[in-house]
Amino acid sequence: MESIVNSIELQYLILFSILLILPKLLLRFHIPVGISSIFLGIATALGLGWFENDQLLLMLSRLGITSLFLFAGLEIQVEELKRDGPALLAHVCQTIVLTVAIAVIFYFTFGLVPRAALLLALAIMTPSTGFILNSLKNYGFTEEQQYWIRSKAIAKEIGAIFLLFIALQSDSWTQLGTSSGILLALICVLPIIFKLFFKFIAPYAPDSEVAFLILTALICGVLTKKIGTYYLVGAFIVGVIASEFKHFGKSEKAEPILKHLGIFFSFFIPFYFFKAGLSFTKELFTVEGLIIGMVFLLVFIPLRILHVYVTLKLFIKDFWNSRAEISTSLLPTLIFGLVIAGILKERFDLEPKIMSGLIVYTLFSSIIPAVVFKKTPPESFV
Repeated sequence: MESIVNSIELQYLILFSILLILPKLLLRFHIPVGISSIFLGIATALGLGWFENDQLLLMLSRLGITSLFLFAGLEIQVEELKRDGPALLAHVCQTIVLTVAIAVIFYFTFGLVPRAALLLALAIMTPSTGFILNSLKNYGFTEEQQYWIRSKAIAKEIGAIFLLFIALQSDSWTQLGTSSGILLALICVLPIIFKLFFKFIAPYAPDSEVAFLILTALICGVLTKKIGTYYLVGAFIVGVIASEFKHFGKSEKAEPILKHLGIFFSFFIPFYFFKAGLSFTKELFTVEGLIIGMVFLLVFIPLRILHVYVTLKLFIKDFWNSRAEISTSLLPTLIFGLVIAGILKERFDLEPKIMSGLIVYTLFSSIIPAVVFKKTPPESFV
């Protein structure tokens, strides 16, 4: 009987059965899929000890995070960003200045090295665009409100990815130059790859676009991880470049492609959150960490809301009446928070109490919109 319980096939069967259904059921109680998946991972790690260093789960989680940031990149409409460029650019510049200022505070408060302080500030201040965009459809927002939430989240994420790259590659000028050269080469080569795909593969392989996008994003994500950044950078670049091609971003066929991609990452992203939960250890559950997390919430949630209010008042006055919806929707930091928490633990050996505080802040900030906003009722099934 013990051998059956310890069978990896049975463990996978239990994992798939619970992880693909239970988080969806918990949505009716306003608990996001990411949050419930994380807690399932924590319960599995602390209670059962399953899936430690599991390679299949690692690959499933990579598919989840790369497809999510591929989707976020595809959502970018360059024409829209250009149209409202001054307001969005001003908001991004303010955010960067504020993030750097917070990093300086962390540097002196926690005694962190500059790069770790900047990463911690990014984890606190950066909204998780993919998570936010995937949640917007659950709330009764107008098209205009959704547009500004999407635009601000994307603009903030572009600035954050730039700072993330600088923070991770600034260990030496040689490393920064080499990594920058590889990214520039990637940006130059990807359009050629897409053109070759449309000319020689797509006409003879119907409905292969989604698979091609996912594979390209995964390869580029692994590549950027190898040069010392993270999966999200490569996947996001693939999405941004793909969005400029008519086939993906400016045609009638683009809508079903985005829909199918959304279905794909909604299937795999719970595995990323579950794996993140598996990495939580008992050392993270401390009273000091809880206090730090509560302080983060009390200080930075009002600060971030105030920052959006100021931006709307100064640059986008027509949407002042939507300030509460826009600012609250931008609060979730779940993806960036978890990604940077992993980087801080792996590369900078961050103190468990600070790591615990960051995780508490990340989880609570990401659940606020689900609690505050009324969810639209699901469609009934006949």
